[in-house]
Amino acid sequence: MSDATLADIVLFGMRMLPDAMVVADARDEDSPLIWVSEQFTTITGYDQSEAVGKNCRFLQCNDNLQPGLEQLRDALRGGTGTTVTMRNYRKDGTLFWNELTLTPYTGADGAIDYFVGHIRDVTEAKTNIDQLVNDASHDRLTGLPNRYSFLEDIEKIELSEKCRLLVVKLDIAGLHGINSTYGYAAGDEIIRKIAPRLRSLEPDALSRIGNNEFACAFHLPPSRSEETLLARIAAEMRAPFTIPDAVVSMRYALGYTLGFPGMPATLWTQQAGYALHQSKADPARAPRRFDQAAERISRMRGRLTTELQQAVRDGDFFYHYQPQFDIQTGRIVGAEALLRWNHPVFGLQAPDTFIPIAEETGLIVEIERTGIRQVAEFAANVNRGRADPLIFAVNISPLEVTRGDLHGLLHDVIAKTGVDPLHLTLELTESLLTEGSDDIISLFRRLRRLGLGLAIDDFGTGYSSLRSIERFPISEIKVDRSFTQHMPDGGIKKIVTETILAMGKELAIRVVAEGIETEAQKMNLKDMGCLIGQGYIFSRPVPAETFSALLAAES
Repeated sequence: MSDATLADIVLFGMRMLPDAMVVADARDEDSPLIWVSEQFTTITGYDQSEAVGKNCRFLQCNDNLQPGLEQLRDALRGGTGTTVTMRNYRKDGTLFWNELTLTPYTGADGAIDYFVGHIRDVTEAKTNIDQLVNDASHDRLTGLPNRYSFLEDIEKIELSEKCRLLVVKLDIAGLHGINSTYGYAAGDEIIRKIAPRLRSLEPDALSRIGNNEFACAFHLPPSRSEETLLARIAAEMRAPFTIPDAVVSMRYALGYTLGFPGMPATLWTQQAGYALHQSKADPARAPRRFDQAAERISRMRGRLTTELQQAVRDGDFFYHYQPQFDIQTGRIVGAEALLRWNHPVFGLQAPDTFIPIAEETGLIVEIERTGIRQVAEFAANVNRGRADPLIFAVNISPLEVTRGDLHGLLHDVIAKTGVDPLHLTLELTESLLTEGSDDIISLFRRLRRLGLGLAIDDFGTGYSSLRSIERFPISEIKVDRSFTQHMPDGGIKKIVTETILAMGKELAIRVVAEGIETEAQKMNLKDMGCLIGQGYIFSRPVPAETFSALLAAES
């Protein structure tokens, strides 16, 4: 193959490549171009006659402070190869990113005669990389920094000794309704319009930190008050938003924290976030300032939740039993099982400490399921061989009724413990009866067919009525302590108590008066015909062993 043919093949191959080649004369002090490939014209817009004789720097126009240029000059001076990426400009003035690989070629005498440059247009790749970098630190919809960048921006805020920093978090309410009514484009438009409103307040840092949430930070010199700034935020957010087909006003929750230099950025945002959570929980969504004491309580609740989960796994829950007495004879006729938690550090915990959290987290279902088996087993043991069996009442949470398979659970408990279902009563809240659906009524009837009793706990304090007693297959009513303890004073509570007792007698429903603490209260109930009482005058809740000892003492 001849050299001419080989050269033709090389040139043909170069034409097939998208990259350009240039040759500069290194023997000339200015290193002018002496040859450029056809692709050079495609990339830059300059033809060969316009490029040859010029130094390649003409592609940089006046953009001559780029960091890559010094690296390129060092290579030219030192006669070494290098690769740099720099901004170049086409003949029409448009920018493109040029990845230039420079290679020196030496002559027979060892001196560098030429530099060959390999030019690649990497504009698209550079744009994509820049977009990825921007997406990693910014919200694409608003162009605002994201929450990670917000933390970095807070750290950069310089505060003088007397300056404070105000960090605000906002949650925009009602966007779901906007999306459902007007479409997601309308919701996005509102989000976009919030950004310039907040930017107009000139915050030191601003971010979209979540779907509906924004955060901003302001340095407050002594002359600037937080109230004034919060009022400006309220004014900006109060103005209606114009979207296609509608003009809407948005509600928002706002939480903020205020402090002095030296706090880590994460602590600022955590405190503002906690305050925002409090604002969102407020029906009026009033602005909330971070409260150290409230946050400490919340943190303790979080810790308690974790400990409750562990306690469920470890079986740290058990029952105390408060005896119920026949007021006429003074003998024990039953007991209410009251849940207790043996905390590994703080010891015995009453229900008020942990029941609300257990209900919020749903742990109450698992706790009660284990507890019901305990109570059933104890009731079976206590009543074994007794001529006059005792009735044991155990509280059932609304979650157990609405979410669990309560009938299946109790059917299984009865089978495994051998308890007579007639000796077991489930205590229900009034609110559950008031809101009870047909499904709940059907469930209660099935439980009654098993032989179990159903009691209304704290009767008279909620919304129950005679209609509730008629609808539900109730076997017992527990008169709330608020009636029992004020009954000697007469008035409406005494009348209500007399009515409940008369209703129980008429409907053959067992009535238990709770919270009896004085002899006068007991005598009043006795005179009114109340048969069963429960309260401190008789006994406090006691462990199972102590309850058994009380029974033995009656024998």
